[in-house]
Amino acid sequence: MGKTRHKKFKIDRPKPTALISVKEAENELEQDNISSNGGIVQSLIEKLNGPSEEERECSCTTIANLVSQPSAVKLLLQNNIVKILAPVILDKNPEIQVKALGALRNLSVDGGETVCQEMVKKDVLTPLVAFLKQYGCNWMPDPPTGKKHKSLNSSIFTEAVHLLWNLCESSEEALDIFNRENLFPIVCAGLQYSVYGAELAITAANCLYTITEDNAPIIKICEDPDVIQLLNSLVSLNSDSSDLVLLKTLATGILVNVRCGSGRCEGGSVIPSLLKAVADVLTLDALDAAPKSASDDSSSQNGDDDMVTEGEEEGKAHTVNIGQEELEETFRDVQNVLTAQQIAMEIVANICCTDDDGWEDMGNSESSSCEEETAEEEEDMDQETIDMFSSLCVSTEVQQAVKGFCVFEKVCSKCSPVDCCGLPSSVSKSFVNLQAHALLCMNNMVNCMDVDLLGGADRLHQVWSSLASLLANIDKTDEMLLEATTSALRAVIQKLSSAGSQKLLEISVSDLQFLFGIGRSCQLADVRVNIVRIVAIVGVVFSKQADLPNVDTLKNIGIFLLTIVCGDKDLWVVSEALDSLFDVFGEDHLDSIDHDICLTDRLSKFVPEMKSRVNLIKRKPDEHYPVISTAKTNLIRFVKYKLSKKKS
Repeated sequence: MGKTRHKKFKIDRPKPTALISVKEAENELEQDNISSNGGIVQSLIEKLNGPSEEERECSCTTIANLVSQPSAVKLLLQNNIVKILAPVILDKNPEIQVKALGALRNLSVDGGETVCQEMVKKDVLTPLVAFLKQYGCNWMPDPPTGKKHKSLNSSIFTEAVHLLWNLCESSEEALDIFNRENLFPIVCAGLQYSVYGAELAITAANCLYTITEDNAPIIKICEDPDVIQLLNSLVSLNSDSSDLVLLKTLATGILVNVRCGSGRCEGGSVIPSLLKAVADVLTLDALDAAPKSASDDSSSQNGDDDMVTEGEEEGKAHTVNIGQEELEETFRDVQNVLTAQQIAMEIVANICCTDDDGWEDMGNSESSSCEEETAEEEEDMDQETIDMFSSLCVSTEVQQAVKGFCVFEKVCSKCSPVDCCGLPSSVSKSFVNLQAHALLCMNNMVNCMDVDLLGGADRLHQVWSSLASLLANIDKTDEMLLEATTSALRAVIQKLSSAGSQKLLEISVSDLQFLFGIGRSCQLADVRVNIVRIVAIVGVVFSKQADLPNVDTLKNIGIFLLTIVCGDKDLWVVSEALDSLFDVFGEDHLDSIDHDICLTDRLSKFVPEMKSRVNLIKRKPDEHYPVISTAKTNLIRFVKYKLSKKKS
């Protein structure tokens, strides 16, 4: 699970005489109409290479603000801005250094993964690595100065580490350079928050949390007793400060990466003790740190809102003046708690996540014989066996710790929507992100934990009902939340089915109608696949009943799955729907329903189309090709078998 990067680089916009302002630059960019000969970009480049420190500083500031515009990013890259700006990191003037690093950091955030990879190709890391090595491991922060009372060299180092973090998160090449240049000790030193402050320590921890994920050389370095002792001291922090809560959670994540890295997960008391720290973080309520009411109108978006409603008296709201800095600090506390809880969800999900790479490798061959063997193996591997192996992948100590610390219940509590009325849009978005993290974490936990450790079948039915209600009411254009919710629903109903819950037989056609609607209309393939599998699980439960008490429901399920097979444009979704049809209607006692909905006849006509579509992608197979090729093989078998029965 990826981590969200927050662009915190904000700097005063100097407007010295004769120098172009940010607003003027933005206006000129619009007039340039993304021309490669844009005058503003050429002017910025000239000033970056010029002798005037004031002009170099102003150019960096202008670029830092311009990169929020996609058109500006494209234009800047076309003019090779990375090659020109990167050496400015090593400028002798520290004020220019911090602004050059801030501009590059903003470019890495606003440009996204593709731009980060381009920055690495343009050799941004050569001056960045040289800069970090100049600092080394034993530097001391300058005395705090300025309105924000910050140490200048600490601010510069923070910007550098943040840029490094962004690049390593998006580029394998950057990660290789990090390893090769032995940057770990330099970044790790920044974890000493008592020396360098919480902001730098959090940035260093974020970087290392990313760097230590499945990175064997760095994991080996982290096993050094001094590193472990430093991380353990951070995990043991006992403070209400939101900064230290976030730092503690990141340190926990780093230790989990080290203890469970490279395909291994240590048992004993190590991981359970880390789960205790995670459970403590999930207990927090981020809303406790927020003002009870705050305006989120356009003025607050521009940073001009300085009023917060405090209460009502005689029918009229009265207000309390809150300084802008105090308000920002309050919402920063909320953001810190939300970020810590998102990371906590990632930690729990990773601890409970099973390693299924081996299963994926089984389907990588393109030969027909291997496709048939894979299909046979999948047929022999029933869901109960899969569930058994999933549970065995999580140690008994971890499972008991999850139960003892009520981790599942705490995750469930974060799956519900939060009333964000009065909160800034950025904070509201973070609450939604946390909800999505919680739903995906629930998905992993349900897949890998025994039913009794999740509260029992009755509790899972309550979770199912809550998730169904959530799915019915969330914004259907929110693809992130849709995918997370349907993933959790799929995991819960699969677990209930494996547990033999008879309550699933109470599901009616009307209960499934809204699922059918989402499966037909949602633009995201992952969501459609989840819906298909949820419906199929219900169908399998009904199909196992000897007297078929739910014929109408089975017919509707069959019609829905046939609609997906014959109408969906994504071959992966089609293949999942085909497999679902085979699961539901494979038994002979369902032949009457097969006849009523013309299942075999329609599938028989679909065989040539399926073969043709599979042949088109065979030369450039994607990650779903094993599923697709297996579905094609099984389709031919299914139709052949059913038609032979009709003739006999």
